[in-house]
Amino acid sequence: MDKFLEMKTFAAVVDGGSFVQAADALAMSKPAVSRHVAELEQRLGVRLLQRTTRKLSLTEEGRLFYGRCKTVLADVEVAEEEITAKSVAVKGLIRVNVPVSFGLWELAPLWPDFMTKFPDVELDITFADRMVDLVEEGYDLAVRIARLPNS
Repeated sequence: MDKFLEMKTFAAVVDGGSFVQAADALAMSKPAVSRHVAELEQRLGVRLLQRTTRKLSLTEEGRLFYGRCKTVLADVEVAEEEITAKSVAVKGLIRVNVPVSFGLWELAPLWPDFMTKFPDVELDITFADRMVDLVEEGYDLAVRIARLPNS
């Protein structure tokens, strides 16, 4: 018994106006949608939907439960978005080494937009035309412009 899946399925049936539309929206079979709604109604001990061959309508209990389902589903969506946004937040120090001309002509014009988009990022950029050892010198990223050796 997955209460969340039952609620999501029930809301999809109401939103789509049919079991077929809900099945398409949820990427599941029509019998699976019917089973979830039937299990929900059985667990709650009430009929949520009036079904006829041509029409689907909410009972009074169904209307009340649908409103609560939409609130719960929206709250879960917001909670997931908040947590996901925090876990993928870009922040911290990034040490970068770039050739002088590339840094001045290509990278420098991009800094203001980058810093606006990622205010929690601290950039430590070194301009040097020499090859650096990323690990030994503690760089996260280096741009190297040179001819590649034949392989």
